[in-house]
Amino acid sequence: MGPYSIGATGNIGAAVLEALVAAHPQLVVEALVRSEKDSSVIKEYFSTNISTEQGGLDDLALLEQKASESDIVINCAPDVPHAKGVASLLVGLSSSSAPKFFIQTSGAARVWDAPDGFNPGRVWDDITDLDSFPTSTTHASNDIQLFAAASQTLRTAIVSPSFVLGRSPSRTRTAPIILPYLLRAVRDIGGGFVSGEGKNVTAFVDNQVLAEIYVALVSDALRIIDGGQVRDEVWGPKAYYFASSLELSFREFVEGYLLPSLKRCGGNKLLRNEGIKEVSQEDLTALVIGNLGGIEALWSRHIAEGFGTAMRVRPSRAQRYLGIDMAKGLPRLDDAVAASLQGL
Repeated sequence: MGPYSIGATGNIGAAVLEALVAAHPQLVVEALVRSEKDSSVIKEYFSTNISTEQGGLDDLALLEQKASESDIVINCAPDVPHAKGVASLLVGLSSSSAPKFFIQTSGAARVWDAPDGFNPGRVWDDITDLDSFPTSTTHASNDIQLFAAASQTLRTAIVSPSFVLGRSPSRTRTAPIILPYLLRAVRDIGGGFVSGEGKNVTAFVDNQVLAEIYVALVSDALRIIDGGQVRDEVWGPKAYYFASSLELSFREFVEGYLLPSLKRCGGNKLLRNEGIKEVSQEDLTALVIGNLGGIEALWSRHIAEGFGTAMRVRPSRAQRYLGIDMAKGLPRLDDAVAASLQGL
């Protein structure tokens, strides 16, 4: 059985599936979807080589079965709420002596600094600094679980995006998950804002650039399945791939990218105030959380803290071992902003 795609209707997952189909149009892919509606969207948008099955990351027996039947599993769903689902995928993949490949989506919050908006933060390289990554931050436990499962038959890789921007082909997650939160805060504050002084430096990545890493990994897995040699620098307990195509302080991002994009995309009504307002991280977090309730409020705290934290990552592994030029800026920011404005 070919690749098994999880999270294919999400912002990242749909971008990955689109790029994968373009690179390997004859590849047969099965996608896990939540509903019949999602299945219809997948079949309408993508080729007939994409089949679907309804389920979720809480359907542990299904995940284990499908993983055991698949050569390659691509998990683009959020890892933090679904540790049991990831564990079931690993059990299924490990049940066979045939070569298997697991590509897991993590996040650069694995290494971010405490949010305050005053410090640029340290730089984390996915080759030279991997052994010193913190072990108690967001994503750490799932990353460690995945690397511990790596073996001679189960080849693993972790893709760890920074602040994802760019419009996705997803019908349900067209806009990046973080951007609507950011625009709501701009609306409520009345214009551009930063946490503290906005000196925190953050990495950004377009989701089409991000998708190139997944496609390169799937292509390499297919090469190995066809009899090629495994490259240890590409797979295994060192195969951690940061994804960043631009690095800016948050103030630079707001002034030079976000506000001009809002003006180009018809978001002037959000900009009642001139200049950039400096907001305490405490007040910013309270503002973002106050717009939401329930489970989403817990997620919103993490996002609000991201506006004030430093998240500086170097995608050395993708550039050196997969030959991907990551430094491509944010060419589709306007598309993402326009999509996010529709929901405000």
